[in-house]
Amino acid sequence: MKAKTIVNIVSKNKSFLTKIPQLFKMLRQSLQGKYKPGRKNIFIFSFLMLYLLSPIDLIPDFIIGIGFLDDITIAFFALNKLFREVDKFTEWQKKKDSVITIE
Repeated sequence: MKAKTIVNIVSKNKSFLTKIPQLFKMLRQSLQGKYKPGRKNIFIFSFLMLYLLSPIDLIPDFIIGIGFLDDITIAFFALNKLFREVDKFTEWQKKKDSVITIE
């Protein structure tokens, strides 16, 4: 997948960009122990961070033009999967906020 294609998909899908703040809210709630995402999603996020921070790449970054293509592609697919979990988190948050406890 070419980088231009990825940029076009992101720019056309505005909800993709609006989910980024929700992703950080979900991560914060997860670290506080209030929300438990699926194990697969924790693995995907961990893999994404390790891959992006690691100096070892499928395509070395010093190759001009395509060096960052593997990073962008992996990040796109990982974020696409994580944003599905963000949708679940948003629904969980709505349900949590709509529950009224009477004491």
